[in-house]
Amino acid sequence: MSHSKACCTLPPVVSDYKYTGEMEKVDNLSIYTVGPKDAKKAVLVFYDIFGYHPNTYQFCDILAKHCGWKVIMPDFLHGDYATAELMGNIPKLLEWIGKVGTIEAVTPDVERSVKYLKESGVDAATLVGFCWGAKIAVQLTTTIPFFVGASLIHPSFVDVKDAENAGAPILAIPSKDEPDMTEYMQILAKKPFGSQCKHVRFDDMVHGFCAARSDYTDKLNVQRATEAIQLTANFFSECFKTKESSL
Repeated sequence: MSHSKACCTLPPVVSDYKYTGEMEKVDNLSIYTVGPKDAKKAVLVFYDIFGYHPNTYQFCDILAKHCGWKVIMPDFLHGDYATAELMGNIPKLLEWIGKVGTIEAVTPDVERSVKYLKESGVDAATLVGFCWGAKIAVQLTTTIPFFVGASLIHPSFVDVKDAENAGAPILAIPSKDEPDMTEYMQILAKKPFGSQCKHVRFDDMVHGFCAARSDYTDKLNVQRATEAIQLTANFFSECFKTKESSL
């Protein structure tokens, strides 16, 4: 299992973007939601360690507008986001993530989110995970069959064991700061859904280029983030089609 140096050192980008969706409260869990209220398909987004950052809202808004699905981003860290102090102390930062950012820590809120989606009429969902959230996303495909695919964008804590246990198709979108995921993808290729898995490296981008470290004033960053969103939307479309054809 590995994490990139950039994951634990690069600060978030300053942004004044204003989100277009709504904040809802579900069993004491704040959930950002954007997209059609009557959508039958949804995407659950795991933000990075900086939580509800303007750039991450922007990713959700662009994805929802592009694909027409409901996109939700629960506040899994409940406002307890990475700070400058934490970023300056790697051992302390990793200890913090090990407490608040594990599959065990977030599963109760994931279950609340799934209930919220089902009650609103959603019959299947996919996952986007940034940074630490990417690890959680692939693990959730093992434990909750409601999720039919996951896009791992600039993932941290990459572990081949997660690939071995994956329960749905995976799209890996690492940046130049992430490790080689060849072995990870080779393991996924042996799964029944292996032919659906995809791996696209963005070696001209830094860790976080689609989330809190993205710079939407930079033309190349905008272009590459847009491409990552397009890849994710296309991938999820195939995941949903496969799910429907199996019913």
